[in-house]
Amino acid sequence: MQSAPIQSKPLKATKVMLCVTEDWFVLSHFQPIIRALVAAFGDVVVVTTVAGRQSEIEALGARVIAFDFQRQSLDPIRQLAIVRGLMRLMRGERPDVVHAIAMKPIALVGLAFVAPSRSPQRPKFIMHLTGVGFAGTASAGRCLSLYGMTLRLIARLMQRSDTALFVENPDDAARVVGPDWASRQNVTILGGAGVDPEQIPVAPMPDTMPPVTGFLGRMVWTKGVDVLVEAHSRLTQRGCELALHLGGTPDSANPRAISQEQLEAWNRLPGVCSLGHISNPATFWRQTHFAVVPSRGGEGLPRALLEAAATGRALIVTDVPGCRYFVRDGVEGLIVPPDDVPALAAAMERLATDSALCARMGAAARVRLLDGFTERHVAEAAVSAYRRLLNS
Repeated sequence: MQSAPIQSKPLKATKVMLCVTEDWFVLSHFQPIIRALVAAFGDVVVVTTVAGRQSEIEALGARVIAFDFQRQSLDPIRQLAIVRGLMRLMRGERPDVVHAIAMKPIALVGLAFVAPSRSPQRPKFIMHLTGVGFAGTASAGRCLSLYGMTLRLIARLMQRSDTALFVENPDDAARVVGPDWASRQNVTILGGAGVDPEQIPVAPMPDTMPPVTGFLGRMVWTKGVDVLVEAHSRLTQRGCELALHLGGTPDSANPRAISQEQLEAWNRLPGVCSLGHISNPATFWRQTHFAVVPSRGGEGLPRALLEAAATGRALIVTDVPGCRYFVRDGVEGLIVPPDDVPALAAAMERLATDSALCARMGAAARVRLLDGFTERHVAEAAVSAYRRLLNS
Protein backbone atom coordinates (compact mmCIF):
# COMPACT_ATOMS: atom_id res chain seq x y z
CA MET A 1 0.00 0.00 0.00
CA GLN A 2 1.32 3.46 -0.88
CA SER A 3 2.12 5.75 2.02
CA ALA A 4 1.38 9.47 1.84
CA PRO A 5 4.19 11.94 1.19
CA ILE A 6 5.79 13.78 4.10
CA GLN A 7 3.21 16.21 5.43
CA SER A 8 5.26 18.40 7.79
CA LYS A 9 4.65 22.12 7.27
CA PRO A 10 7.46 24.57 6.40
CA LEU A 11 8.65 26.99 9.08
CA LYS A 12 6.62 29.82 7.55
CA ALA A 13 3.35 29.92 5.64
CA THR A 14 3.81 29.02 1.97
CA LYS A 15 1.43 29.78 -0.88
CA VAL A 16 1.75 27.82 -4.12
CA MET A 17 0.29 28.95 -7.44
CA LEU A 18 -0.02 26.32 -10.17
CA CYS A 19 -0.56 27.53 -13.75
CA VAL A 20 -2.07 24.93 -16.11
CA THR A 21 -3.80 25.56 -19.44
CA GLU A 22 -6.91 23.37 -18.97
CA ASP A 23 -8.89 22.07 -15.99
CA TRP A 24 -9.15 18.60 -17.56
CA PHE A 25 -5.33 18.44 -17.78
CA VAL A 26 -5.10 19.32 -14.08
CA LEU A 27 -7.35 16.39 -13.22
CA SER A 28 -5.94 13.85 -15.68
CA HIS A 29 -2.30 14.23 -14.63
CA PHE A 30 -1.66 16.34 -11.52
CA GLN A 31 -4.04 15.27 -8.76
CA PRO A 32 -1.29 13.46 -6.77
CA ILE A 33 1.01 16.50 -6.86
CA ILE A 34 -1.80 18.87 -5.83
CA ARG A 35 -2.79 16.64 -2.91
CA ALA A 36 0.84 16.44 -1.80
CA LEU A 37 1.32 20.22 -2.04
CA VAL A 38 -1.89 20.85 -0.09
CA ALA A 39 -0.70 18.40 2.59
CA ALA A 40 2.78 19.94 2.76
CA PHE A 41 2.03 23.64 2.39
CA GLY A 42 -1.71 24.11 2.85
CA ASP A 43 -2.34 27.09 0.56
CA VAL A 44 -2.54 26.02 -3.09
CA VAL A 45 -4.25 27.98 -5.85
CA VAL A 46 -4.72 26.55 -9.36
CA VAL A 47 -4.86 29.06 -12.21
CA THR A 48 -6.48 27.40 -15.22
CA THR A 49 -9.07 27.66 -17.96
CA VAL A 50 -12.29 26.47 -16.34
CA ALA A 51 -14.61 24.31 -18.42
CA GLY A 52 -16.85 22.67 -15.85
CA ARG A 53 -14.28 20.88 -13.67
CA GLN A 54 -13.65 23.52 -10.99
CA SER A 55 -15.43 21.66 -8.19
CA GLU A 56 -13.33 18.55 -8.81
CA ILE A 57 -10.12 20.55 -8.41
CA GLU A 58 -11.47 22.23 -5.28
CA ALA A 59 -12.21 18.79 -3.84
CA LEU A 60 -8.44 18.23 -3.81
CA GLY A 61 -8.09 21.09 -1.31
CA ALA A 62 -6.99 23.78 -3.79
CA ARG A 63 -8.56 27.10 -4.66
CA VAL A 64 -9.26 27.75 -8.37
CA ILE A 65 -8.80 30.99 -10.30
CA ALA A 66 -10.37 30.94 -13.77
CA PHE A 67 -7.88 32.25 -16.32
CA ASP A 68 -7.95 31.90 -20.10
CA PHE A 69 -4.51 30.82 -21.36
CA GLN A 70 -5.87 30.77 -24.95
CA ARG A 71 -4.13 27.49 -25.67
CA GLN A 72 -4.87 27.63 -29.40
CA SER A 73 -3.68 31.18 -29.97
CA LEU A 74 -0.20 32.21 -31.14
CA ASP A 75 -1.12 35.86 -31.67
CA PRO A 76 1.65 37.96 -30.03
CA ILE A 77 -0.74 40.73 -28.93
CA ARG A 78 -2.95 38.25 -27.13
CA GLN A 79 0.07 36.55 -25.56
CA LEU A 80 1.29 39.89 -24.22
CA ALA A 81 -2.13 40.49 -22.67
CA ILE A 82 -1.94 37.06 -21.00
CA VAL A 83 1.50 37.86 -19.58
CA ARG A 84 0.17 41.11 -18.14
CA GLY A 85 -2.80 39.25 -16.67
CA LEU A 86 -0.48 36.77 -15.00
CA MET A 87 1.62 39.59 -13.57
CA ARG A 88 -1.51 41.15 -12.06
CA LEU A 89 -2.49 37.79 -10.58
CA MET A 90 0.93 37.31 -9.00
CA ARG A 91 0.87 40.81 -7.52
CA GLY A 92 -2.59 40.17 -6.06
CA GLU A 93 -2.00 36.65 -4.78
CA ARG A 94 1.64 37.12 -3.70
CA PRO A 95 2.57 33.42 -3.95
CA ASP A 96 5.81 32.06 -2.55
CA VAL A 97 6.14 29.62 -5.46
CA VAL A 98 4.73 29.80 -8.99
CA HIS A 99 4.62 26.39 -10.68
CA ALA A 100 4.00 26.54 -14.46
CA ILE A 101 3.11 23.25 -16.12
CA ALA A 102 3.81 22.57 -19.83
CA MET A 103 5.42 24.68 -22.54
CA LYS A 104 2.90 27.50 -22.97
CA PRO A 105 2.46 28.36 -19.27
CA ILE A 106 6.22 28.11 -18.80
CA ALA A 107 6.77 30.62 -21.61
CA LEU A 108 4.06 33.03 -20.45
CA VAL A 109 4.93 32.92 -16.75
CA GLY A 110 8.63 33.00 -17.64
CA LEU A 111 8.13 36.25 -19.55
CA ALA A 112 6.40 37.67 -16.49
CA PHE A 113 9.42 36.68 -14.39
CA VAL A 114 11.98 38.37 -16.64
CA ALA A 115 9.90 41.55 -16.99
CA PRO A 116 10.90 44.51 -14.78
CA SER A 117 9.17 44.41 -11.40
CA ARG A 118 8.60 46.99 -8.68
CA SER A 119 8.19 44.24 -6.10
CA PRO A 120 11.24 43.71 -3.87
CA GLN A 121 10.33 40.06 -3.37
CA ARG A 122 9.75 37.74 -6.32
CA PRO A 123 8.29 34.26 -5.85
CA LYS A 124 10.30 31.16 -6.58
CA PHE A 125 9.60 29.66 -10.00
CA ILE A 126 9.20 26.01 -10.98
CA MET A 127 9.10 25.16 -14.69
CA HIS A 128 7.41 21.78 -15.15
CA LEU A 129 8.13 20.47 -18.64
CA THR A 130 5.74 17.67 -19.61
CA GLY A 131 7.46 17.19 -22.96
CA VAL A 132 8.17 19.61 -25.78
CA GLY A 133 4.71 19.28 -27.30
CA PHE A 134 3.67 19.81 -30.90
CA ALA A 135 6.02 22.78 -31.28
CA GLY A 136 9.00 20.59 -30.44
CA THR A 137 8.21 18.22 -33.31
CA ALA A 138 7.55 20.94 -35.92
CA SER A 139 10.07 21.13 -38.77
CA ALA A 140 9.44 24.77 -39.70
CA GLY A 141 7.17 27.74 -39.21
CA ARG A 142 6.01 29.85 -36.30
CA CYS A 143 5.65 26.89 -33.91
CA LEU A 144 9.31 25.93 -34.34
CA SER A 145 10.39 29.54 -33.86
CA LEU A 146 8.37 29.90 -30.66
CA TYR A 147 9.72 26.58 -29.42
CA GLY A 148 13.29 27.81 -29.86
CA MET A 149 12.49 31.06 -28.09
CA THR A 150 10.94 29.18 -25.18
CA LEU A 151 13.98 26.94 -24.79
CA ARG A 152 16.23 30.00 -24.69
CA LEU A 153 13.98 31.59 -22.08
CA ILE A 154 14.11 28.44 -19.95
CA ALA A 155 17.91 28.32 -20.22
CA ARG A 156 18.10 31.97 -19.14
CA LEU A 157 15.82 31.39 -16.15
CA MET A 158 17.78 28.30 -15.10
CA GLN A 159 20.76 30.54 -14.40
CA ARG A 160 18.85 32.01 -11.45
CA SER A 161 18.99 30.57 -7.95
CA ASP A 162 15.24 31.03 -7.43
CA THR A 163 14.22 28.74 -10.31
CA ALA A 164 13.89 24.96 -10.64
CA LEU A 165 13.02 22.60 -13.46
CA PHE A 166 10.85 19.46 -13.44
CA VAL A 167 11.15 17.12 -16.43
CA GLU A 168 9.85 13.62 -17.15
CA ASN A 169 12.86 12.09 -18.89
CA PRO A 170 16.63 12.63 -19.13
CA ASP A 171 16.49 13.62 -22.82
CA ASP A 172 14.41 16.69 -22.03
CA ALA A 173 16.72 17.61 -19.15
CA ALA A 174 19.73 17.49 -21.47
CA ARG A 175 17.84 19.37 -24.20
CA VAL A 176 17.00 22.26 -21.86
CA VAL A 177 19.93 22.39 -19.41
CA GLY A 178 22.77 20.65 -21.24
CA PRO A 179 24.80 17.47 -20.73
CA ASP A 180 25.67 18.40 -17.14
CA TRP A 181 22.02 18.43 -16.03
CA ALA A 182 22.54 15.57 -13.54
CA SER A 183 24.91 17.73 -11.47
CA ARG A 184 22.33 20.50 -11.08
CA GLN A 185 20.49 20.59 -7.77
CA ASN A 186 17.58 22.47 -9.33
CA VAL A 187 16.69 19.78 -11.90
CA THR A 188 14.30 16.99 -10.90
CA ILE A 189 13.15 14.07 -13.04
CA LEU A 190 9.62 12.98 -12.15
CA GLY A 191 8.21 9.61 -13.16
CA GLY A 192 5.68 11.22 -15.47
CA ALA A 193 2.32 11.81 -13.81
CA GLY A 194 2.70 8.56 -11.89
CA VAL A 195 0.14 5.80 -11.48
CA ASP A 196 -1.48 4.36 -8.36
CA PRO A 197 -0.74 0.59 -8.60
CA GLU A 198 -3.69 -0.13 -6.32
CA GLN A 199 -6.13 1.70 -8.57
CA ILE A 200 -4.66 -0.04 -11.64
CA PRO A 201 -3.69 -3.51 -10.38
CA VAL A 202 -1.91 -6.20 -12.34
CA ALA A 203 -4.32 -8.37 -14.33
CA PRO A 204 -3.95 -11.67 -16.18
CA MET A 205 -4.04 -11.48 -19.94
CA PRO A 206 -7.45 -12.32 -21.43
CA ASP A 207 -7.89 -15.80 -22.89
CA THR A 208 -9.78 -14.46 -25.90
CA MET A 209 -8.63 -14.94 -29.48
CA PRO A 210 -7.44 -13.30 -31.59
CA PRO A 211 -5.06 -11.44 -29.28
CA VAL A 212 -5.76 -7.74 -28.73
CA THR A 213 -3.34 -4.83 -28.80
CA GLY A 214 -4.34 -1.41 -27.55
CA PHE A 215 -3.60 2.28 -27.90
CA LEU A 216 -4.93 4.81 -25.40
CA GLY A 217 -4.42 8.57 -25.65
CA ARG A 218 -5.44 11.81 -27.32
CA MET A 219 -6.15 11.34 -31.00
CA VAL A 220 -3.51 13.66 -32.44
CA TRP A 221 -0.98 13.25 -35.24
CA THR A 222 2.05 13.34 -32.93
CA LYS A 223 0.83 10.18 -31.19
CA GLY A 224 1.46 8.16 -34.38
CA VAL A 225 -1.93 6.45 -34.42
CA ASP A 226 -1.97 6.50 -38.23
CA VAL A 227 1.28 4.50 -38.26
CA LEU A 228 -0.24 1.97 -35.86
CA VAL A 229 -3.36 1.53 -38.00
CA GLU A 230 -1.24 1.07 -41.15
CA ALA A 231 0.95 -1.53 -39.41
CA HIS A 232 -2.15 -3.40 -38.25
CA SER A 233 -3.61 -3.32 -41.77
CA ARG A 234 -0.42 -4.86 -43.17
CA LEU A 235 -0.59 -7.67 -40.61
CA THR A 236 -4.22 -8.30 -41.46
CA GLN A 237 -3.38 -8.51 -45.15
CA ARG A 238 -0.67 -11.07 -44.35
CA GLY A 239 -3.13 -13.21 -42.41
CA CYS A 240 -1.84 -12.39 -38.92
CA GLU A 241 -4.86 -12.32 -36.62
CA LEU A 242 -4.70 -9.41 -34.20
CA ALA A 243 -7.41 -7.05 -32.97
CA LEU A 244 -6.63 -3.36 -32.46
CA HIS A 245 -8.49 -1.32 -29.85
CA LEU A 246 -8.16 2.47 -30.04
CA GLY A 247 -9.17 4.47 -26.97
CA GLY A 248 -9.36 8.25 -26.92
CA THR A 249 -10.93 11.26 -28.59
CA PRO A 250 -9.60 14.12 -30.77
CA ASP A 251 -8.08 17.12 -29.00
CA SER A 252 -9.85 20.03 -30.68
CA ALA A 253 -7.34 22.57 -29.34
CA ASN A 254 -4.41 20.76 -30.95
CA PRO A 255 -3.52 21.90 -34.50
CA ARG A 256 -2.81 18.29 -35.52
CA ALA A 257 -5.93 16.67 -34.12
CA ILE A 258 -7.22 13.57 -35.91
CA SER A 259 -10.74 14.18 -37.23
CA GLN A 260 -13.76 12.25 -36.05
CA GLU A 261 -14.34 11.25 -39.68
CA GLN A 262 -10.89 9.64 -39.80
CA LEU A 263 -11.57 7.72 -36.60
CA GLU A 264 -14.83 6.46 -38.05
CA ALA A 265 -13.03 5.37 -41.23
CA TRP A 266 -10.46 3.43 -39.17
CA ASN A 267 -13.28 1.85 -37.19
CA ARG A 268 -14.58 0.30 -40.41
CA LEU A 269 -11.29 -1.50 -41.08
CA PRO A 270 -11.13 -5.25 -40.33
CA GLY A 271 -10.09 -5.91 -36.75
CA VAL A 272 -10.04 -2.24 -35.67
CA CYS A 273 -12.34 -0.96 -32.92
CA SER A 274 -12.38 2.76 -32.07
CA LEU A 275 -13.86 3.00 -28.58
CA GLY A 276 -13.86 6.78 -28.02
CA HIS A 277 -13.43 8.22 -24.54
CA ILE A 278 -12.17 5.73 -21.94
CA SER A 279 -13.17 6.57 -18.38
CA ASN A 280 -11.48 3.55 -16.79
CA PRO A 281 -7.98 2.79 -18.16
CA ALA A 282 -7.67 -0.31 -15.96
CA THR A 283 -10.64 -1.92 -17.69
CA PHE A 284 -9.28 -0.98 -21.12
CA TRP A 285 -5.87 -2.56 -20.48
CA ARG A 286 -7.33 -5.70 -18.86
CA GLN A 287 -8.93 -6.48 -22.23
CA THR A 288 -5.63 -6.29 -24.13
CA HIS A 289 -2.59 -8.56 -24.47
CA PHE A 290 -0.02 -5.82 -25.07
CA ALA A 291 0.15 -2.05 -25.58
CA VAL A 292 1.53 0.09 -28.39
CA VAL A 293 2.72 3.69 -27.94
CA PRO A 294 3.78 4.73 -31.48
CA SER A 295 4.64 8.34 -30.58
CA ARG A 296 6.43 10.64 -33.01
CA GLY A 297 7.91 12.44 -30.00
CA GLY A 298 7.21 15.59 -28.05
CA GLU A 299 5.88 13.85 -24.94
CA GLY A 300 7.44 13.73 -21.51
CA LEU A 301 6.38 10.26 -20.39
CA PRO A 302 3.01 9.07 -21.74
CA ARG A 303 0.61 8.27 -18.93
CA ALA A 304 -0.99 5.48 -20.96
CA LEU A 305 2.38 3.73 -21.05
CA LEU A 306 2.49 3.73 -17.23
CA GLU A 307 -1.13 2.55 -16.97
CA ALA A 308 -0.47 -0.37 -19.31
CA ALA A 309 2.66 -1.27 -17.35
CA ALA A 310 0.69 -1.19 -14.08
CA THR A 311 -1.69 -3.76 -15.55
CA GLY A 312 1.26 -5.97 -16.48
CA ARG A 313 1.20 -5.45 -20.23
CA ALA A 314 4.21 -5.71 -22.53
CA LEU A 315 4.96 -2.45 -24.32
CA ILE A 316 5.86 -1.61 -27.90
CA VAL A 317 7.14 1.96 -28.06
CA THR A 318 9.04 4.18 -30.44
CA ASP A 319 12.61 5.32 -29.92
CA VAL A 320 11.73 8.82 -28.66
CA PRO A 321 12.32 10.62 -25.33
CA GLY A 322 10.12 9.39 -22.51
CA CYS A 323 9.21 6.10 -24.16
CA ARG A 324 12.83 4.90 -24.31
CA TYR A 325 13.37 6.15 -20.75
CA PHE A 326 10.81 3.73 -19.34
CA VAL A 327 11.08 0.80 -21.75
CA ARG A 328 14.32 -1.13 -22.13
CA ASP A 329 14.36 -3.01 -25.42
CA GLY A 330 13.83 -6.71 -24.81
CA VAL A 331 13.00 -6.25 -21.12
CA GLU A 332 9.70 -4.40 -20.63
CA GLY A 333 8.92 -4.48 -24.32
CA LEU A 334 10.21 -3.69 -27.80
CA ILE A 335 11.51 -0.39 -29.19
CA VAL A 336 11.07 0.51 -32.86
CA PRO A 337 11.95 3.64 -34.86
CA PRO A 338 9.20 6.28 -35.11
CA ASP A 339 7.24 6.39 -38.38
CA ASP A 340 8.52 2.93 -39.36
CA VAL A 341 5.48 0.87 -40.38
CA PRO A 342 7.38 -2.37 -41.25
CA ALA A 343 9.33 -2.34 -37.96
CA LEU A 344 6.19 -1.69 -35.95
CA ALA A 345 4.28 -4.44 -37.76
CA ALA A 346 7.12 -6.89 -37.09
CA ALA A 347 7.15 -6.06 -33.38
CA MET A 348 3.37 -6.42 -33.15
CA GLU A 349 3.49 -9.78 -34.93
CA ARG A 350 6.22 -10.97 -32.59
CA LEU A 351 4.16 -10.30 -29.45
CA ALA A 352 0.90 -11.45 -31.04
CA THR A 353 2.43 -14.88 -31.73
CA ASP A 354 4.42 -15.35 -28.49
CA SER A 355 2.23 -15.29 -25.39
CA ALA A 356 5.10 -16.33 -23.11
CA LEU A 357 7.19 -13.36 -24.24
CA CYS A 358 4.18 -11.09 -23.71
CA ALA A 359 3.72 -12.34 -20.16
CA ARG A 360 7.42 -12.06 -19.29
CA MET A 361 7.73 -8.49 -20.60
CA GLY A 362 4.44 -7.51 -18.97
CA ALA A 363 5.66 -8.70 -15.57
CA ALA A 364 8.90 -6.74 -16.04
CA ALA A 365 6.89 -3.62 -16.95
CA ARG A 366 4.96 -3.85 -13.68
CA VAL A 367 8.22 -4.14 -11.72
CA ARG A 368 9.64 -1.15 -13.58
CA LEU A 369 6.57 0.93 -12.70
CA LEU A 370 6.92 0.13 -9.00
CA ASP A 371 10.56 1.26 -9.05
CA GLY A 372 10.03 5.01 -9.30
CA PHE A 373 6.95 5.70 -11.42
CA THR A 374 4.03 5.56 -8.98
CA GLU A 375 1.98 8.52 -7.80
CA ARG A 376 3.74 8.30 -4.46
CA HIS A 377 7.19 8.53 -6.07
CA VAL A 378 6.16 11.55 -8.15
CA ALA A 379 4.49 13.43 -5.29
CA GLU A 380 7.37 12.88 -2.87
CA ALA A 381 9.97 13.94 -5.46
CA ALA A 382 7.99 17.12 -6.19
CA VAL A 383 7.60 18.09 -2.52
CA SER A 384 11.30 17.41 -1.86
CA ALA A 385 12.26 19.67 -4.77
CA TYR A 386 9.94 22.38 -3.42
CA ARG A 387 11.66 22.25 -0.05
CA ARG A 388 15.11 22.51 -1.62
CA LEU A 389 14.01 25.53 -3.63
CA LEU A 390 12.35 27.25 -0.68
CA ASN A 391 15.46 26.72 1.44
CA SER A 392 17.87 27.98 -1.23
